[in-house]
Amino acid sequence: MKVVLFSRVPRWYSFKNERLARRLTADGHEVAGVIVEVTSTLDSLREWRKKLGADVFLKKVAQKVLGKKTVPASTGAIKLPEASPAVYFVKSHNSPECVEILNKIAPDLIVLRGCGIIKKEVLSIPKIGVINPHYAKLPDFRGMDVTEWSVLCGADVAVSVHTVNEGVDTGVVLRTETIKPTRIDTVGSLRDKSATLVVDLLAAAVSDFANGKEFPIVESTEPGGSQFFQMHERLKRLANQRLNKFA
Repeated sequence: MKVVLFSRVPRWYSFKNERLARRLTADGHEVAGVIVEVTSTLDSLREWRKKLGADVFLKKVAQKVLGKKTVPASTGAIKLPEASPAVYFVKSHNSPECVEILNKIAPDLIVLRGCGIIKKEVLSIPKIGVINPHYAKLPDFRGMDVTEWSVLCGADVAVSVHTVNEGVDTGVVLRTETIKPTRIDTVGSLRDKSATLVVDLLAAAVSDFANGKEFPIVESTEPGGSQFFQMHERLKRLANQRLNKFA
């Protein structure tokens, strides 16, 4: 299975031994490239700090600086192979430049890892389709800051993998798994746990298609559930206060 990853990070961000790339390589797939929509360092650091909270953010920075590797929980003591996929930088994942790169690679599958809405021209390029991770249950919680909204609403904290169409999180749900919060969790630490869990779910979905599973097509982008938007910091503090309800 030839896979291309989409990401949105600063130009200096390294994908050498990125954990999803390593996992897919270990499972026998070819990570043919990572296409990066370039963001500014300041904007990215602000976003990561906001989503993870100060404690988790500083921990992740320390891991990056020290070169500490993290692997998905399910891999246990298994040593994952090295992975250094080719990286392509574009202004937009919907740009003609991105389309040209994809046509040259001719991937079987595109896996999104932090992107905006992808247009039909790009969605139609891979032989099988496009999939995306989502940090909540679908279709109940679509849109932005859905880990935070799930906590605030008293719903299960979950990670989903779904197919991608032109709507906002309106594709077919392929896999979903819940996370049990503890009393020491914050919405930031739950996001970090979700990032680890999603590697397993994405890898499983990719292997399903490699083993012949039919890619489900949904033409309609009519939304189910509710679409959520960026959460105010005051509400995020309230969500953190309510986490003890889950423990």
